[in-house]
This record gives sequence, C-alpha cells and structure tokens, in this order.
Amino acid sequence: MYKLNSAKVSWDRKYQETKPTGELAAIISNRISSSAMNLSLSNIENFAYSVGSLGHTFCPATFKDGKRSKESFEQQQLIALDFDNKDPNKIISFKEVKSRAEHYELPILFAYDTLSSENHNKFRVVFLNDVSIPDRKVAEATQLAMGTIFPEADTSCFKDISKMYYGGKQMLHYNGKIPEINLELVFRNLCYYLKDKYKANHYKERIAKFSKETGIALNKNGLLDVTVMDDPTESSGAIMSDKIGKNSPSSIIYSKNLSSIKAVGENFPEKYYRIILDTNDSSVGKNNDRRSLINHKPYRSLDIKDINQKCELFSEFEFGKRRLHHNELYGILTNLLQVETGSRRFVSILSKNPAFYSDNKETWEGRHIPYMNQHDYRPQNCNDFCPYQSKCNHGNNILSTVSPKRGMIEKIPGYSEIFHPLEEVQKDTYNAICKAYCANNKQIQIVKAMTAVGKTTSYLKLMSENPTDQFLIAAPTNLLKDEIYNKAVRMNIAVSKTPSLEQIKNEIPSKIWNRVQRMYSSGQHRSVHPYINEILKKKDIPCLREYLKAREELKAFDGSIITTHRYLLNMDEKRLREYDAIIIDEDIIFKSVISNQGEITISNLKKLLKETTDNRLFNKITELLKHAETRSCIEVDSFELDDVDDGDNDKSMLFDIPSFCLAERFYLRKASKEEKLKEDTVAFLKPVTFKNVKYIMVSATVNEDICRNFFGKDNVSFYDCKRAEYKGELYQYPRKSMSRTCVANNVGIMQRLMKRFAIDEDKVITFMKQNIGYLHFGNTEGSNALEGEDILVVGTPYHAEFLYKLVAFTMGIDFDEKEEMTAQFVTHNGYRFWFTTFKDENMRAINFWMIESELEQAVGRARLLRNKCKVNLFSNFPLCQAKMICDFDYAKD
Repeated sequence: MYKLNSAKVSWDRKYQETKPTGELAAIISNRISSSAMNLSLSNIENFAYSVGSLGHTFCPATFKDGKRSKESFEQQQLIALDFDNKDPNKIISFKEVKSRAEHYELPILFAYDTLSSENHNKFRVVFLNDVSIPDRKVAEATQLAMGTIFPEADTSCFKDISKMYYGGKQMLHYNGKIPEINLELVFRNLCYYLKDKYKANHYKERIAKFSKETGIALNKNGLLDVTVMDDPTESSGAIMSDKIGKNSPSSIIYSKNLSSIKAVGENFPEKYYRIILDTNDSSVGKNNDRRSLINHKPYRSLDIKDINQKCELFSEFEFGKRRLHHNELYGILTNLLQVETGSRRFVSILSKNPAFYSDNKETWEGRHIPYMNQHDYRPQNCNDFCPYQSKCNHGNNILSTVSPKRGMIEKIPGYSEIFHPLEEVQKDTYNAICKAYCANNKQIQIVKAMTAVGKTTSYLKLMSENPTDQFLIAAPTNLLKDEIYNKAVRMNIAVSKTPSLEQIKNEIPSKIWNRVQRMYSSGQHRSVHPYINEILKKKDIPCLREYLKAREELKAFDGSIITTHRYLLNMDEKRLREYDAIIIDEDIIFKSVISNQGEITISNLKKLLKETTDNRLFNKITELLKHAETRSCIEVDSFELDDVDDGDNDKSMLFDIPSFCLAERFYLRKASKEEKLKEDTVAFLKPVTFKNVKYIMVSATVNEDICRNFFGKDNVSFYDCKRAEYKGELYQYPRKSMSRTCVANNVGIMQRLMKRFAIDEDKVITFMKQNIGYLHFGNTEGSNALEGEDILVVGTPYHAEFLYKLVAFTMGIDFDEKEEMTAQFVTHNGYRFWFTTFKDENMRAINFWMIESELEQAVGRARLLRNKCKVNLFSNFPLCQAKMICDFDYAKD
C-alpha cells in the first residue's frame, strides 16, 4: 500500500453552500490562483472531505505570478473529471465510472456530488498521479487521455488545465489507501480503451490522431512513446539530455522519488517516467533506441532455469502459494518478456493456478502481454513491486539477480552515498587529525580523508598552532616532500627537509652513482655515506659536499622535518622519540612496503648457497629450497646478517642479502604459470619495522582491514572522515576491462580516446608502458599539475597475481595458494559486477584495495572535489561518485 508523501494543489479556504456565480466566481478565481496547499499523508483526507462535503473550491493545478491561466501553469498532480450528465446520449452513473476506472487500472482517490446534484446525477471524480507534472503539454495530454477514456465527462475538464472545480455537498467515495495512477498507466490504458472501442483494425489510427493532437510521439509499433525506467541514464547514451537531436523528439523525464513513498517497512529508490514529445512528423513511428535492432531476446530459457530458487516472489507465483497482486504480476512479466518463451511461461503459470487467476488470465494474455511486447518494456526494478526486496540480496531486477550478464555493472538497489558540505568535511578532517595528535597512546592513528579535502593543510595548520612541538612529516616521494616543505615555508612554519641523493643523481659522476645504486640494491645502506666521505677525500664533488653538509645541518636542526617514507623507515627509535608527532602522508603500506620487494631466481639462490660462508644463511637457503619443491608459500626463520660484501665488486650479485635474511615469508613464482618469467623465482617483501612510537597516517586510499592485518587488530585507531560531493564530474566507461592485456589487444585505442575527448598526452594517465604523458599508474601521488583540468584515465591497474598472494601471506592471512584469479560476480562501492579477482574474500580485499588505490590517486589529480572539471575513466572497476556510461562505442574515432 503506497502512501503519499506530498502533492500541491490550489484550494480556496472559504467554503460555499451553493454554486457560485457572477462576481463571487471571479473573486474565488482570483483568490484560489495564489492559494496553494501542500497535501500530505496527514491532511489529504481532510482536503478531500473539505472539497467533497464542505464545498471548498479547488483547482488541480497551481500557478505562477498569482494568475489562474494556462500561460501561468506551474504544475499539477491531481486529475479531476466532471460528470454533469447534460447530454442525454452520455448519461453515466458514478458506479459505471468506478467500474470502468477499475477495469482500466485507474483507481479513484475520491468522488463527490456537486452542489447542484440531485440523486447523484452530477458528480466529480479525482485521481492522484504519483508525480507532479510540471510540463503544460504533458499535463494537457494526460487530461485528454483521461477524457478519452471517460468521454461522458465535461469536455472542459480535459481542454482547460486551469479549470477550477467547485466543492460538493456529499462524498460518494474516498479510498483510504490513497491509490495512485501514473503517466505510463494512463497512456497504456488509453491504448487499451481505444483498442476495445475501435478494435484491432482501427485503434492505431485513433492513437496516431491523439499523438498529433498532443505531441506525444509514437514508437516503432505506433504506440505512445511513454515508458517507465529505473534510471534516466538508460536513455540515449546513458546521459540524460533535453534534446536528442535538432529534428528529433524532446525527451522529458519525470522523477518519482520512491524513497519518500513508503509501504510498510519498505524503502524504494528513485523511479522515472520518460515521455517523448514529437517535434517533427518524420520521427513519428520511429524508434531512437538501438535495442530495436535486436531480433532476439537478450535471455534464453536456460538463463533463468533456477529462477524459483533465487526469487522468492517468483517461487510463490510458480508454485501457487498465494494470489499475487497486480503490480507483482506486472513486475514479474516485465522481466519474463526479456526471455525466450518467457511470456509463455507466465501464461502457463496463470493457467496452472485457475483458483487465483481465472478471472484475469485473458486480460494478461490478450491485452497486457501484446501491448508490452509492442512497447518493448524493460524489466521493472525489484524494489518497485517485490515485498521481499528489503531482505533479498538482489540486483536491479529479477533477471540481473538470477543471471547477471558478463560486462554488466549495476547499482545495488537502495545504496546511496552520504555527502556533507565541503566546509563541514574540511573541519571534520582537521578535527580527526587533531584527535589523533592528542591521542595518549602508541597506536597507529589512521585518518582516511578524501583527495583534495585539505589533509596537508590540516596538519600544517596543526604544526603552526603548536610551534614549540617537533613534527616529522613523511611523504611517499621526494616530489611530494618538496611540495609540503614549500607550503610549510609559505605558512611561516620553521621546517627543514632531508636531502636526497636521488635528486642530485644527474650531478654525480656516473661511476660513483652506479656504485651507490649497487650498495642500495644489495642492502648496504649504511655503507653509502662512508663511501661518499672517502670519495670526497680524494676529489671535491660539489653536489656531494653540499649533500653531506645538509645532512650535518639537519642533525643540528631542532625544528620540524619533512622527509620521505623510506627515510622514516630507516630511522632508529631513539631519533624518532625526539619528535612530538610523526605524520605519514599517504598509505605507507601500499606506497613503501609492498612496493619494496626483493626477489632471486632459484639458480642464483643455489649459487649463493655454494658461495656463502655463513652457516645461518646456508641453512636458511637449504630449508627454503626444500620447501619450494612442494609449496609456493614458504616460511623460514629470520636472522640479522653481520658482515656483507660492500658492493665494490661489479660482478657480485645484485641482491639484498640482509633483507633476505630478515624476511620470514617468501612466495615461489613459477615460470610455468607466468608467461614473462624465464625462471622460477623466490619473492619477498623487504621487512620494515615500525618502532614503538605513535604514528599518524593520513591518506585518501588507506584501507582499515588491511591496516589492522598489517599492524595488528588492536594497534590501530581508525578515523573515517566525512565525504563531500565532487564539484566536478567523474564519467566512467566500464564495458571493457582496460587491463594491460585489453589495452594491448585493442590497437590504437589510446589514440582514439585522446582524439574523441580532445585530450593532449600530458593530460592522460595510463600504464607506463604506453609511454603517454608524464604521469602513469604508480607515480601520481603529490602531483598538482593537472588540478582543474579535464583529464583521461585509462586502465585497470592489476598487479601480478603473485604479489597479492605474497602480501596476504606476509600479513598472516590464510588462503588457498592454489587459487587463481577468475571471473567473479562481486559487489563493491554500491555496484554489482563481474570482475577478474579471487573467490577468497580476504584475497579479493587486497586485490580491490591495490587497484582502487591506484585509480583514486589517478582520478584525484584533477581535484574534482574543488574544481568544475571532468575526468573520463576507462576501467571496469567502479569508483565512488562515478557516473556510469555503459554503451560507449570504443571503435569510433
């Protein structure tokens, strides 16, 4: 039972006991034009009785500028018909009107005798539409449709939408269920009525005449082009527009927010009605929907073989457990019409249950099914008709629930994101960072806040408000380190930054730089600076001299420092305790832990086994090789290596032996399973140690479950900040996966997309291998160069399958090491879709976290939160706030 949320009507507060005439009628007309009344569940019955029994005048429409006229029409939601029975050839009783209304599924809200009625010979009936109609042309067409179905009514009812109706002296009928009609129902039953009256041979002539009079366009089957849809983006190109083309019909879409129309215990999402208005005779009878080119049904009978096991309502229907209501049958039928033999199955079930459906089987078979087939009805949303929608894990409709198609991506019914004003979100982010700063424990304090919300500004503000405290800020890259440092300086904060050899590598002699790199690669970090000192004793190299000088100055500096993740991870606990707050910018697990991998081939591992003189290393390699014969996930004890080659030998193995010794968990990558891997290889994450101090991590992409797995469940305090709606727009095209393989197989697709969207190379973010632009997946953090720009992001950045398993194994997550990534039907970010991932939920969570982190960072470069720009994202992994465009032509230039 639906219940009205609100409607608007013109209503005269003064009642009349006799029919007004002359000057009084004019006074009422002037008064009512500026006297709008809001109807709701609480007052609609009183309104009906004030009109029907107490003589209050009303007008279904409301008006602009305080003038009751067609030209000042604002909207209407009530539809009234006046039966005065003046024409002896059109005499009709209220009982006959009610019977016809029920026959054509047009329930009456209330009816009343007029002030001049005798023996109920003059009466009015009022219908409640489920949406406000703000378009005058549609309102006139709707009233004309009702007048056509009820030709006995006074013609002024459907010729003048500004008509006012005097009140009555007695209620004839009031339906306390507050039934509603709707636009699709009105125009569909108009077609039924005309077919009943003029028969199959001539009724379409009458429909064409109605179309010409009202401007409602005809579809390819010569029926009125009025449809119901659950999402206006189902219309042409998935983006709603007022005009489809210069000489094409106008598309008017009305929204019915069913979340405000409640049945007991139910919540519904938004629903839409699309009415095509014809502006050119050449388009009449033509269909602008490409689906008309499809000659077969999109689903086969086998696709829904398990329908009664996955849909409780259908099970009740098929096994005759109860009589289904009309709207339940209607919803089921709209789904079955998309299935080969679906309508036959529907009729067969009706026939098998004569106790329930013998009275209307012929109506369904002879009227509804042919009309709906001709009108190309789309599957109705489960939330619109199913009583079990709130407790069923369903998709948009029965078909997508029972047999979701590959390449399909649909919103989860009822899912919505909650947004707050940007100013409120900024304040919430700052407060979360302050709360983490004031926390009196050594837990990892994690603040998750949107990209561009002002995370950096917030903690720099905190620093400026606490000038005597020492802060250590760690960024993932030197680029971001420098940006934070420069911003702090502009805010007059006393800070310094750590120098970097990487940033001066082009000034360092190549031989020396190569040696330094070998030291880093082989784990000899502590040998780098002694080596540089020895070089400077022999030769003055200004950049290295300045580098060491900056390091010494940093040691003496007692203020706040900006550094990198890598530098932070190499600092000892004693040094870290000198700081009042350690703030990590971005997700250090994703950017600096799992990205820092070590690997060695089995042959090199055997070579190292022969060469080592360290018994512990010998035993570790021996045990690892033994386990590698039977498993992929291998765990061996760790130890700290004392003496290692300093990297002076250019032919020595470029392998980080100290990290290998400290690592406990390894993953065997098999060449037989990886096409580009030439030899079996052992991989591991280089161990890092977070000291016994409080860290604050601030990131847009950090994942709470991942953090608790990595740091320990009880070692994390997590703050998930409020979110704001983008000022700009994110359009996502999910039909192709856009994995590395997909992009490689679609030759020229990058160039076509750049041409299609008129995007230059430097505004494209994709895989590094594409060699397009200067940003690519993996290096987007901290760059503001694309802020406010329209950009193109192409790709679903999968990592190698072994890495997901290695990360899970390192975190101590149990999983089946033999499981491979396959197509799974999953839910994420409010969508249901097919995606190549793991069946294991923990493994899938890692996969999704890594992919989403890359995509969010890439999309975030445009700073959509603060800028009115556009990002076009080509990936089948759905992001929050994305507007999905599912029918994009990838081949078009």
